[in-house]
Amino acid sequence: MAKKYLNLFIVALILASLLLTSVPVVGRAQETEGECADVYTVQADDWLSKVADRFLGNVLAYPAIVDATNAAASVDDSFAAILDANLIDVGQKLCIPPAEVAQASLGETSGQVTVDPPQPGGTLRAAFQNEWAGLDPHTVSSYSSYQILNNVLETLTAYDDNLNLIPWLAESWEQSEDGLTWTFKLREGVMFHNGREMTAEDVKWSFERLIDPETGAGNAANVGPPETVIEVIDDYTVAITHPEPVGILPQTLGFNKASGIIASESLNDQGIITQPIGTGPFKIAEVEGTTRILLQKHEDYWQNGLPYLDAVEITPIPDDTVREAALLGGEVDWVLSIAPQNFEKLEADDSVVVSTVPQLSYDYIGLNLEREPFNDQRVRQAIAYALDREQLAEAGYFGLAVPVQGPTGPGSPWYFEYSPYSRDVEKAKELLAEAGYPEGFQMELLPTVQYGETVRAAQVLQQQLAEVGIETSINAPEWSEWLELEGGGNYDAYICNWNALIDADQYYYLQHKSDQVFNFTGYDNPEFDELVTEARSTSDFDERYQIYQELNQILVDDAPYVYMYNKLEMRAYAPYVKGFVTRPDQANNFWTVWLDQEE
Repeated sequence: MAKKYLNLFIVALILASLLLTSVPVVGRAQETEGECADVYTVQADDWLSKVADRFLGNVLAYPAIVDATNAAASVDDSFAAILDANLIDVGQKLCIPPAEVAQASLGETSGQVTVDPPQPGGTLRAAFQNEWAGLDPHTVSSYSSYQILNNVLETLTAYDDNLNLIPWLAESWEQSEDGLTWTFKLREGVMFHNGREMTAEDVKWSFERLIDPETGAGNAANVGPPETVIEVIDDYTVAITHPEPVGILPQTLGFNKASGIIASESLNDQGIITQPIGTGPFKIAEVEGTTRILLQKHEDYWQNGLPYLDAVEITPIPDDTVREAALLGGEVDWVLSIAPQNFEKLEADDSVVVSTVPQLSYDYIGLNLEREPFNDQRVRQAIAYALDREQLAEAGYFGLAVPVQGPTGPGSPWYFEYSPYSRDVEKAKELLAEAGYPEGFQMELLPTVQYGETVRAAQVLQQQLAEVGIETSINAPEWSEWLELEGGGNYDAYICNWNALIDADQYYYLQHKSDQVFNFTGYDNPEFDELVTEARSTSDFDERYQIYQELNQILVDDAPYVYMYNKLEMRAYAPYVKGFVTRPDQANNFWTVWLDQEE
């Protein structure tokens, strides 16, 4: 049976960590629960058996460290539970138990369990679902592009595998008393792929280009509005001052690689970026259009010992069947996605590891509010009432999804139970009649063949909407054409998803604030704009929760998006691929991956 590194129970623990609440993962009973004889911070070239050998004198004593750390995590938020003995994070705190506890643990295992140290070298052959739509982190918006940049660029802050905010290129930060200025202290000795050291000047250049309106960056809000001032204090200190207080800047800087630090040498003669030069564990070595990209190990990477791989070769294979056949046939080692209809078959295949976790994302219908009749709230609500979301989840993702009526799913700490749109055909017809469409109207649905679930959902929507008098046609172009149609506002209703959403800000701000580049629907509500800006001013969870609860109701009632379901994230790879973690934010971190040559 294929292994699942993160089951649904563990996912609940991961997502709960966003609330800064530590939940124990219980292993064997430990008599001295929470007692640490020593505390150790994980370094880049560490693994559990190595730490056990160093502190406890026996590589097989590592289970005692797991138990002690998990026990400590249950009472101390500075510890994170160990979910997989093969996977510990750089910077993670380990509780080293007393010698007698370690000895007891060693007796229980009888020397039968081992943790193999990572083997350096080799090339991971990865198959993505989509072609990338450019590699300039400031101008791209596609998931496929950011998945590549995730291993090339780095941010000042980041989120670990438990989605805790952690220092990355910045070692520390502090906010001024007036709330306007954040000051970040940078790591020293961090090298770009071209051999130059990163300094505060590079942070300034990267952020100023990101927030420049001429750049047209959809993720500029990661840093702030155009009026934001970035000041170099010294080589390793940078200050960021906003026109209004921002309480969550450390969080937003880690959202995605749009706020990654880039060397200015990345600009070509035309003033654009085709191959960004970053500080990440891999550098871009070869690009063949959008059909192949080779990432090579960054030899001067600041985390000693990482990455383990020599290279990652990425090839897009859009067709699910072909992509899965390539994995089963040994042509690739790792695939970004599998067809949901093949989930059970692949999970039962011993030659494949299938790893799953609920996504922090949503699938939805985006309505064009700049076209009639979608500029009428009653029409949008009628569409929302026409949906049978259970049927859509079954058809679109073969039941591996949870129906939702708002942007957040039940696994998110930002989930709100407000759900006014249980299917009601008569209510939908009534609203259409009030809006002046008693006989309904015609519209076009815009899914994309790139994501088969959007086409399947469109086919079911076609039937459901027909029952309330809305006649639909389906236009399902290739991904590149779809992006042009959506970005240009040339649609009635598009079907897609938003991915990699960690903080509540990501669910509401970029897509719905009236002046944001990613507001493709034309939604404009001054009350919403004011509240969503206010939510950024404080870091207090309870205060933000109350604001977002109000924002959620406004958004669901206004219905510029009609939400459908929250999917399960799936990855599949060969058993000899080790160290990969499937994350709810969908980040593919290859720097901890290694290939077991003996398996």
